[in-house]
Amino acid sequence: MDTFNKPFLRVGSGKLTLLLSVSIAIKVTLIFVFAWHILLVMDEFAQLGYAKYFANGLFDTIQPPKAVGFAVFYKLAHLTGWDATSIILAGRMQTALLACGTLLLVYACARALGEQRLRALFIVLVLLCFTNFMERIFRTRSEPLALFFALAAVLVILRGHTLIARRIFIAGILSGLAFLVTQKSAFFNLALGLGLVIDATLRRDFRAAILRGVYLTAGWVLPAMAYCVIFGGSDPLRIAEGLILGPVEVAVNGSEAYSGLRVYVLLTLIDNPLLYLLCFSGMFITLKNVRTLNEKTRIALIFSLVITTLVFTHDQPWPYVFIMALPFISLWSLVPLDGLFAHNRTPVLRLFFLTVTILALLSSYVTNLSYLKISNVRQLELVTRAEALLRPDEKYFDGIGMLPNRLEPTTLWLDAWYVLKTQREGKASEAWRVLTQSPPKIILWSYRLSNIYPVIAEAIDNSYVRVAPNIRMAGRRLHIGRQEEFRVPLAGRYQLYSETGAPVSAQLKVDGITLVPPITLSAGRKTITLLNGPEKALLLPEGNYDGLFKDGDDDNYLFANTYYQ
Repeated sequence: MDTFNKPFLRVGSGKLTLLLSVSIAIKVTLIFVFAWHILLVMDEFAQLGYAKYFANGLFDTIQPPKAVGFAVFYKLAHLTGWDATSIILAGRMQTALLACGTLLLVYACARALGEQRLRALFIVLVLLCFTNFMERIFRTRSEPLALFFALAAVLVILRGHTLIARRIFIAGILSGLAFLVTQKSAFFNLALGLGLVIDATLRRDFRAAILRGVYLTAGWVLPAMAYCVIFGGSDPLRIAEGLILGPVEVAVNGSEAYSGLRVYVLLTLIDNPLLYLLCFSGMFITLKNVRTLNEKTRIALIFSLVITTLVFTHDQPWPYVFIMALPFISLWSLVPLDGLFAHNRTPVLRLFFLTVTILALLSSYVTNLSYLKISNVRQLELVTRAEALLRPDEKYFDGIGMLPNRLEPTTLWLDAWYVLKTQREGKASEAWRVLTQSPPKIILWSYRLSNIYPVIAEAIDNSYVRVAPNIRMAGRRLHIGRQEEFRVPLAGRYQLYSETGAPVSAQLKVDGITLVPPITLSAGRKTITLLNGPEKALLLPEGNYDGLFKDGDDDNYLFANTYYQ
């Protein structure tokens, strides 16, 4: 970037290079620590878990219908993990490794824009000092992968001496891959297209502007067509429709389900005000000289301005969305410092701004350490226990997808909008149909299910019993001598168990007939009395549960503070 002749950090000593490298290494290490340790957001379970449906025809049934190219990426975690917990952690570590690739791409983009090695390292460090980036880039969601492809597309445009058609076409392919990961990448696609077209237009080369748009679109269409054919088979239009209408459904209905999301924009800015001021001012200072910039710098600037505007004005600005813009605004973080050192000859003022910048960077390390407070231990304990209660062929339901290696009777995603939809539809809802027509063996409980409990109460009361915090199993708790109603959700063999999961020997009276478990029950209403044995026992589907049950109330804070600020 040639705005101020790069007076700041122009000549780097070995010690300064080492200092920046160590600072970056500490941040990267923290990303891996976070990936292993930090609380999981509900979306992470679902998006990681979708890979279990890979290539079995269910891509168009995921709620809401959307591009799920990220499932291909996370299939690797399923192949390397040996149980549910290891799959989750493998997915997190896989995304952390992807974050390293993202940082390398940012460094390469800075170098392609003419930055020296030391200055490019400083840009990478600035990016890592954004709290939002550090706290989201390792999460098993689609945005980190989409960002990687978007950065790769920008790098293809910035590298090389001339911007030829082949480069634009390849960038289009990468941009299309980003879109197939998540349709939010339409932001990337638009930003890159505008960068290419506006640059040519400012040079009054209208033919080049049109051709650039054509080449980029052609590259974009290629992976999109392949995706529709691969997953649509003889009916690719069905998949194409999902790619378009899925995001429209979210965009149209998001405001109904969520209110007050704009506060996340404010919270994000408050987290790192000095860094945002540094980067935003750098973008606007460079914008003042947009007509005199070289081609690469102008394209990168337009891209950065467009993607930043789209992300920060998005109608659903969840904290993880901001990572889509942060790498690009970081590219301009040195511009204000360049201007300060080039035009201000007052040593005290230079020292002041430099000190403030350094303190802003250092303070982020303290913030990062405080983030370690929110551990995923309780979540993973629940995952481990629930997995042990299910055979590989048995199904569970939670509307979240907490078990990536067990199937569900539906891919229903109970986000806030589908919670409202379920409440409106009542017994016509998918949740009701699942629990009455294809009931699971286990229900994992969270506040999402609490929100729809009035709708599903009839389907689960007297049909499921809590065997551990946040875990309901098909069954009934019986008390000796007391007649109980059991609406059997799953036909099959049932056995009596103690509160710890050990088998119990006793007699039962089922609809007036005395039986000794294990017994075979058909689905439907049964009247059951525990005739002898312990004071109380659990009648459950036959299985090996010894030591797997746990007394206690549900953990209502299983997903609390996932967007820790």
